[in-house]
Amino acid sequence: MLGPVDAAQQSVLVARSVAEDPSVWTSGPDHARGRVVDDAQLGRVVRELGDRVELVATRDVDPSLLRALTDRLPALLVVTGEPEPSLLAELRQLSLRQRTTILGPAAALWVGARELEDGQAAPLACAAHRDELAPLCHAIGPTRLAIAPTPSWLPRWLAGPILLAHDVVGYVPAAALELGWLDWIDWISSLGPRELRQLLVPLGVPRVELEPHAPMLEAATVAHTLERLSGPTYPAPQVLALLREGVRRQLEPHAEALADVGHDVEAARALWDQARRALPRVGELVGMQAPDPALSLRVPTAAFLAQRGLLRFRASEALLASAFEAPELPEPELLERADAVLEGASEVLSDQESKVVLRGHGIEVTRQAFANSASGAASFADKIGYPVVLKALSPELRRKRELGAVELDVANAAAVKRAYANIVNNVEERAPTVQLDGVVVAEMIEPGLDLHCGALRLHSGSGVVFVRALLDVPAEPVLAASPLSNADALLLAEAALSAVPLPARRRASDPDVNVLAGLLLRIDGLFRHTGERLLSVDLSPVRLVDSDRQYVTLDARIVQRPHLEGA
Repeated sequence: MLGPVDAAQQSVLVARSVAEDPSVWTSGPDHARGRVVDDAQLGRVVRELGDRVELVATRDVDPSLLRALTDRLPALLVVTGEPEPSLLAELRQLSLRQRTTILGPAAALWVGARELEDGQAAPLACAAHRDELAPLCHAIGPTRLAIAPTPSWLPRWLAGPILLAHDVVGYVPAAALELGWLDWIDWISSLGPRELRQLLVPLGVPRVELEPHAPMLEAATVAHTLERLSGPTYPAPQVLALLREGVRRQLEPHAEALADVGHDVEAARALWDQARRALPRVGELVGMQAPDPALSLRVPTAAFLAQRGLLRFRASEALLASAFEAPELPEPELLERADAVLEGASEVLSDQESKVVLRGHGIEVTRQAFANSASGAASFADKIGYPVVLKALSPELRRKRELGAVELDVANAAAVKRAYANIVNNVEERAPTVQLDGVVVAEMIEPGLDLHCGALRLHSGSGVVFVRALLDVPAEPVLAASPLSNADALLLAEAALSAVPLPARRRASDPDVNVLAGLLLRIDGLFRHTGERLLSVDLSPVRLVDSDRQYVTLDARIVQRPHLEGA
């Protein structure tokens, strides 16, 4: 019943002590692959079938089975009992050599219905721990397959023809979030709307450091890809079950709205309003004022949390259906100059050098000039137009404002000269070891929503694009793997802007999601154009503005490999 793409040649062996209902393993058109074997005979059958064995499930591993497994482990070994620690250690050593996965002890694996009463394919359920699996299956109803803990190789199984038609609902721990999940998600996306019904909640992914090769970048990228349509979902079983129902109705135009027969709708609405008061940041979102008819109110608080995901799903669907034009290619002359700057720059580019590179790839940056004297700074300010900003030019300075290396809203030439002197004195006193290359004089940009975005190099060599809103309250960055498609860029931009609460909401005249998506595509284009040379591109802040320019990069920092290593 279970197997990879070439499933017809594979076998699933289940010890009788594990197969509570042997018929579910041996019935159906693919019964030749499902076989229940007496525990004492399991080792002999494993040796006879050899490479055709894909899965072995047993309560214990006796000496006969251990000898058979030493020669060849299946792709998955499920041990539901409590073997001796020395035996478990030996099995894990074998698994490292033979590239297999062991679930156990305290693992769970069972199969159930192929179809539901309405003809829909039964879903697959996965959980991080065995004790989470039963409540999840109870909430979502009959399942085709239930497995815990969620293995890292699960996407390879989900790509098989037997499991492809099934929704997947459950939890994925951070340890299982390998880059292989991205290939599965991309492949599912290419088939149509199937991806929209995969509700997999990433668990245990900590806040990541936005630095090249930072630990957990890969896991966080996969986690955000899983969440890109519905946003972060509260991992309660009832929330997942209700959200799955709502998404199914969204995808099936002829489905009728729910009538909560048998439920006290008035009492449910009171609990809904109570949830809005308890979670004001969620409750104030547009669309959260009343329960959605696509969601059952059998558990009102769960429906409240599920509705946030359903609203995000609808917004994402509408966004993907809208017209979006990818940005034009950079001008060849500017691109050539950007490449020349990278060739001549050190590992860490200054703000001035970084902006030349960004401009070469069509990214809007501040109009600015470099000065190494107070009079030169005043002369440049006269040409740029007041008010202006002055800031120290040094790739070694990261916290310029804290060091007094930035002067804002400088109104005239005399003030420019004083600001220049202040910056030089502050850097010499507070950061005496830093090399100061001069002072940048830049235009003062009007108020707007500030963002932090860029790209980073993963350990694997591939790239990841990130973006987050800069708010008074902490906002997590969201990530997507390079290369970005138009859909990836739109969903990434929507995820970042949807995190902005109402008090800091962008004005109606501010640029829309398409503007940010276009910027993210340009950042991705810069990263791909340079091969594996760049380690990071950091734009902070980028300000969305109410003008023809739409956004402007205020500060930038590019880090590249040493020239002896760079491509």
